[in-house]
Amino acid sequence: MSTPTTTSEGSGEAPGTPERRVIIAGGGPTGLMLAHELGLAGVPAIVLERDTAIGENSHNLGVHPRAVEAFRQRGLLDDLGKEFEPWPRLHFSMLWLDVPRSGDDFTVLIEQRLQQEVLTRRSADLGVQVRRGHEVVGVAQDDAGVTVTVRGSDGAAYELAGRYLVGADGGFSAVRELAGFAYEESPLSYYGIFGDVELPEGETATFVTDVNERGIFCIWPFQENVIRVMSIEFDARPDGAEVPVTLEELTSSIRRVTDKEMKFHGLRWAHRYGGTTLHAEDYRNGNVFLVGDAAHRHFVHANHGHNTGIHDAVNLAWKLAADLSGRAPEGLLDSYSAERRPVGGRACGHGQAQLEIMQSMERSPGLRQLVGELIELDDANRHFVTRVTNVRYPLTAAEDAAEAHPLLGARVPNELLDTEATGLTTHPLHTARGVLFDLSGPGTTRGSAATAAEPWADRVSVVTTDAPPGADATALLVRPDGYVAWVGVGADDTAGLTAALTTWFGTPA
Repeated sequence: MSTPTTTSEGSGEAPGTPERRVIIAGGGPTGLMLAHELGLAGVPAIVLERDTAIGENSHNLGVHPRAVEAFRQRGLLDDLGKEFEPWPRLHFSMLWLDVPRSGDDFTVLIEQRLQQEVLTRRSADLGVQVRRGHEVVGVAQDDAGVTVTVRGSDGAAYELAGRYLVGADGGFSAVRELAGFAYEESPLSYYGIFGDVELPEGETATFVTDVNERGIFCIWPFQENVIRVMSIEFDARPDGAEVPVTLEELTSSIRRVTDKEMKFHGLRWAHRYGGTTLHAEDYRNGNVFLVGDAAHRHFVHANHGHNTGIHDAVNLAWKLAADLSGRAPEGLLDSYSAERRPVGGRACGHGQAQLEIMQSMERSPGLRQLVGELIELDDANRHFVTRVTNVRYPLTAAEDAAEAHPLLGARVPNELLDTEATGLTTHPLHTARGVLFDLSGPGTTRGSAATAAEPWADRVSVVTTDAPPGADATALLVRPDGYVAWVGVGADDTAGLTAALTTWFGTPA
């Protein structure tokens, strides 16, 4: 699969004009998802990625159902693969959760490499420029926008101007530091390393996990004759990316965790990671935003960092697009941090709690035992499985959230996005526009909500279909990110619809 790239400043004109351009630092799945979302909205975007090429190997494999929904709503799943291998193993502090008992929240395996290849290609088709081998080394901003100093693939520095800059450059984000973001940092740290190693001819391996007060050790049968070996050490910090990862480093870490000497053959690839838990106090600083691990770096658990980053990108992109088109209502850009920071905080806290429990195994064994007993309860098991991934935004001003309709602030029901069930020819969210679902049924008289939404027709589509079972609604206003912003509960109920349309989509043309 070919991957479109731009490797130097002189290889092409920067898309768009500086006053409409978004610069994205980081070409991982989060940065590329943001770029793809902006491309769908017609926003000129440039991705600056330090690595010169997408690696052949993937350190992230697990994709949660909520991220799969985000890929599906933009029509990306056909390229990522229609058949996914489920991975029904999740843990909390290495206490195994019963995923099937929690419902349909299976993690599926989609290699990060494939995600990056597909998103790069699809973004390029939408006019996004991806510059590989280019690294952000300086950030300056004023009221008009940002000026980024970039070190190109030839080592020479150049300046690039844009309206906004988004740091999607990982847990050790240069943008976060250069733009002066304040953050909270926990003293607890960890150092992880894993490697894909070959097995001698005829040998097999089974899934193995072990945890003690020093760290975690895992063996994961990865491919035929290949296993993924992982070691995590508590209260330690990893070397920087400039230090090569070696087989000796991997076996030494395993020895410190397990007190065992292990010999492996044919190291194919290894990856080092870790650090402290770090959470930005605000995801916006003027014209600079943070997404993904740059905003919320935490203990690696169930791949929540990757999946939370995907939804950061989907939340932010349509708001940037609305602002750059002149349609954004007051406060829309600030709603990004207001909505996503609590989610990042939950992911950080979820990982931090696991580190604390595992590191105190020897001095507080009763705590771990108690959590293990809680996990055996159905409601608690589901809570641990879905605590980070199930998100409902506080879109209502109701004093008591319990008074709000259960769909308000939640993701649109998947039944309304099923083209076979609804008879729609295309997925209603593929174009990243707002959608008003008129649930009076196809072929019926146009509902009052659809009529009320007509002034916003340039940014909100109307879809007439049947109400999903148990929805108890006659109309739903859905934002471009797939979250419900207003619910109608009667045939003529449009109270609050105009306010919701104005709040999220601005003043009509």
